[in-house]
Amino acid sequence: MIKLNLGCGNRKRKDCVNIDKRKSCEPDQCWDIEKGIPYADDSVGMVYAYDFLEHIHPNYVIFVIEEIWRVLRPGGILEHFTPSTDGRGAFQDPTHRSFWNWNSWLYYTIDEYRELIETVAKFAPEKQIHQMIDPDSKIIHVFGRLRAVKGE
Repeated sequence: MIKLNLGCGNRKRKDCVNIDKRKSCEPDQCWDIEKGIPYADDSVGMVYAYDFLEHIHPNYVIFVIEEIWRVLRPGGILEHFTPSTDGRGAFQDPTHRSFWNWNSWLYYTIDEYRELIETVAKFAPEKQIHQMIDPDSKIIHVFGRLRAVKGE
């Protein structure tokens, strides 16, 4: 099963293809995800996006989520860990370009919201989407483990 670690930075996973657009991170694959994900439809079983989605330009957010959905096989999993706008972590890093919170995922999990943004991407929570607070930094993250829904 192919597993992708998007925007790996220095957090490489041994069980994944580590992808980052920065050569200095020495990823397995150097690629800018805002240009798409260089994998075939339904070819990936798992996508990790830890501290990654907030770096996507707002004009590409829906496209990137749709690309993740496209490459995931039916039932494939997107696991993300993203700074929430409910805390300072979303805004403290000058490289953060898009902003997320628990409600952001309504647009990819509930049909009425999906229709508002006209997305084909559809996910179902595999594990309840929730927020986590780092006890040291006090940064709030949204964590989600979402299953790609296709052909239903």
